[in-house]
Amino acid sequence: MTMIEPHIFVENTIKDALAKNASDIFFLPASDSVNVRIRINTEQENIADLPADYGKMCIAHIKALASLLTYRTKISQDGVIRKFKNVELRISTLPTICGERISIRVIQDNSSEQLIDDLNFQPKIAETIKTMTLRPNGLTILTGPTGCGKTTTIYAIIRELLLNSQDPASIITIEDPVECAINGISQASVSGNEEEWSYPEALRAALRQDVKTLIIGEMRDREVVKVALDAALTGHRVITTYHAGDIPSVFARMLHQGFEPFLIAAALSGIVTQRLVKAENKSERIPVAAALTLDDNWRDFIAEHPPLCEIRKRVAATPLANLATEAANLAKKDIITKNWKLEI
Repeated sequence: MTMIEPHIFVENTIKDALAKNASDIFFLPASDSVNVRIRINTEQENIADLPADYGKMCIAHIKALASLLTYRTKISQDGVIRKFKNVELRISTLPTICGERISIRVIQDNSSEQLIDDLNFQPKIAETIKTMTLRPNGLTILTGPTGCGKTTTIYAIIRELLLNSQDPASIITIEDPVECAINGISQASVSGNEEEWSYPEALRAALRQDVKTLIIGEMRDREVVKVALDAALTGHRVITTYHAGDIPSVFARMLHQGFEPFLIAAALSGIVTQRLVKAENKSERIPVAAALTLDDNWRDFIAEHPPLCEIRKRVAATPLANLATEAANLAKKDIITKNWKLEI
């Protein structure tokens, strides 16, 4: 294999991935090589297996493009490449025993222009999401695996709020990092390093401002969850993402973190869980989502601290709230492939 200059290989790889509408690009180090892959419609495609030294030079060039420290190879780093038109590339490095692993997430710049109805949700799900997030207070949680479209949905929700005459000055986002700038609202970028400007510190500062809607990029730990619950209970609209497999797991994880059931029940407005599944024609990915709006009956149920098995039964019996049921309905309509698989 004749090697071209590393910077040319990197640029060609990125351009080829963008032309194929890839969502991710990976440089995966092994003992004597670096494997390059892209992800298209949830499936990975092998691009090349590079000699280890050449692969390391390619990785160093990617880090340079993202303004990362090329000589720091024993710590993780995050950066952004904005060299390519209408696209942002989110770069994340991870030190491994074989060298640095690079993950590149492709972010389309037009995501901030989309509304909920533009995201291809089923009509009833889209309407439910709009209704729960337009409530003047309470906590709305979006959950699902990495790359399922949670951030795109959150930005669409922000657009819906602005469309419904929410004062831009009263919206604050706290993100790590800011995914997409929206004119008029206040967006703060935080660091995962506790010694620097972190989520808890930024959230407390935001709540001292005249904020009506607080967007939290991710509730990563118990301290952030506590701030979010308190904010929702004190009259704020809070919208965030949370690592939990599905709607029942959101309740289970919060209870496991030690929060009182009545507190969770009182603060939550709704939960949305989503995935991206291959369309029947295999040319695109379709969002499969389930949504639960908490009413008084649900609040009374959660306040009783039910076990997870009972929560799952209740969710399964609630229209629009069961993800597997929603996926099966889409498969019956030939909207998604019959071979769909949901990863919880």
